[in-house]
Amino acid sequence: LKILTTAAASVALLGRRYSWTAWRALAQLALGAALFSAPAFDGGDVGGNAALGAAAVLAEVTLRGFASIYFKRVIKDDPERLGIWERNLQLAFWSLPLYITLILKNGGYLGGWTPSACALAALGAAGGLLVALSIQHGDSVLKT
Repeated sequence: LKILTTAAASVALLGRRYSWTAWRALAQLALGAALFSAPAFDGGDVGGNAALGAAAVLAEVTLRGFASIYFKRVIKDDPERLGIWERNLQLAFWSLPLYITLILKNGGYLGGWTPSACALAALGAAGGLLVALSIQHGDSVLKT
């Protein structure tokens, strides 16, 4: 579903045009992923609200697709001509107050972190760098 929202955002924000063949391929890809994932949800009642969960997932993929295209637009149409690394540092600067608050609340920089949590954080950071490179050098729809 994320690839569909990314394609729709690229049409709305970047003025891209996709052929009907491309739209059909994107829809079939999303449908195939949904059908492949369907057996995972037959595990019975695990608690929670399914409608709320589905709404959260829809909101997340829509916002991710939009954010990806918007970031690409900011990078491509930047009047200051900042590079991808400068723009990432600029955006990361605004997350510092949130993270400093969380660090102070949890009693230290790695308060309560397990080795697996540290490894996942490192993988997330590496993934972020790869996404930055793909935004700079690739098409956002192909990236997702």
